[in-house]
Amino acid sequence: MGTSTAGYPQGVERAANAGLIVALILAFYVGFGVPILWAINYYIPSFFDGFGRRSLVGTLLYPFGPLRFEYVFVAALQMAVRYTLIAILFWRAWHSSLPLKLVVIAFLVAPTGGYLFHTAGYPEDVLYLALLAAIHVPPLPALLIMGATLFVQELAAFTVIPLYITSLVLRREFGRAVVHGAALVAVFAVIYLFLQTVPPEAIEALLARVRAVARYTIDESYYQLFRNDFVGERMRNYYMPPARYLTRSLLLAGCVSVVVAAACYRRSDRWFGLLNVLCVLGACLAPLLLGFFGWDVFRWVFLSLLSGLFVLLFVARPSPAPVVLAVAGLLMVFALVGHLEYFDGAQPRPVLSYERFMDFWGAELPQILGKALSR
Repeated sequence: MGTSTAGYPQGVERAANAGLIVALILAFYVGFGVPILWAINYYIPSFFDGFGRRSLVGTLLYPFGPLRFEYVFVAALQMAVRYTLIAILFWRAWHSSLPLKLVVIAFLVAPTGGYLFHTAGYPEDVLYLALLAAIHVPPLPALLIMGATLFVQELAAFTVIPLYITSLVLRREFGRAVVHGAALVAVFAVIYLFLQTVPPEAIEALLARVRAVARYTIDESYYQLFRNDFVGERMRNYYMPPARYLTRSLLLAGCVSVVVAAACYRRSDRWFGLLNVLCVLGACLAPLLLGFFGWDVFRWVFLSLLSGLFVLLFVARPSPAPVVLAVAGLLMVFALVGHLEYFDGAQPRPVLSYERFMDFWGAELPQILGKALSR
C-alpha cells in the first residue's frame, strides 16, 4: 500500500476523501432550505433608500431596480453566495492534511453541518468570503474589504474582524494589526454614532416600494432593528431564557475554541506562542458575545464553531496533529449529544430514517424548490 505525501496510507486518504463527500451530502440532506423571509431583507436596504448600516449589499444591487425586491432574484443570489462559501470550504478540506479532513467531516456530521445549509441567506456568507479575500490581498485592499464588512452587517466586529486581526498577528505583522484594528474600530464608531437608526419615513418609503413589487409576505419585523439602538433594551443576556441543548452547545463551543487555540501554540517562541493562543481564543469566542445583543443564540454558537474551523483551514498552520484530532473528537461528541435550533420552526431531518432520506430527494426537495420559485 502506498503512502501520501503527508505520510498517511493512500487508502486512508481516499477513505477520508470519500468521507468528505458523504458528510457533505448528509449535511445537505439534514439542513437544506431556501432563504427565509427574514433573511431576504438583508439584501434589500441601500444607502440610496436612506439606510446607513447593513446597506452595502442593497446599495450594490440598487442598479437592478425593482428586481432587487423579488424573492427569487434575491434568494438565488443568497444561495449562490452560501454555496460558494461551502465549495471553498470543501475544496480546502479536500487539499488539507488528514487531521483537518477529519475535522471538516466531523463539522459536517455534527449539527453545524445541517445548520450550514439551513441558514442560507444570512450575511455571514458575505462576511466570511470577504475575510478570505482580505487575507490574500495586499494590506490596503484588505483594510478596505474589512471596513466594508461592517456595512454589510455590524456583527462583523465580532466574527470576521477578530479573525482578520488574528491572521495579522500570526504572520507577526504587529504594527499592521494595531493600525488596521484602530481603523476598523473608527469605522465601527462612525456607524455607532451616526448610522444606527433610520428615520421612520425612510423605512416606510422602502417598505412601500417592496410591497408594490413583492409577491411574498414581507417580514417587516426586520426593519424594527433600524428603529432601535444597538444597546438600550437590546443590551441583555439572551442566553438566560431556558433552551434545550443550549448549555451543552455553549460548553462545546468554548471547549472547541480552547483546543483550536492550543493547536496554534508554538513551543519555539514561548511569548509569541502565548500571544497566538490568546488571539485565536478571542477570535473564536467573540461571536458568543453577540448573545448580549441578539436573541438567535444558537446562531452565535454556530458562528463560534465556524470561526474555529476557519482558523484551522485558512488563518493558522495548526499543529500538532493530536490537538487537531481533538477538535474532530469534540465535534463528534456534539454530533451525538448536541443540537442547534433552526429558524421559523424548521427541524433538522432525521439522519437514521432511510424512508425520509429517500423521500427528501424524490419529493421534498422538488417541493421546496417549487414553492420558492412560485414566490
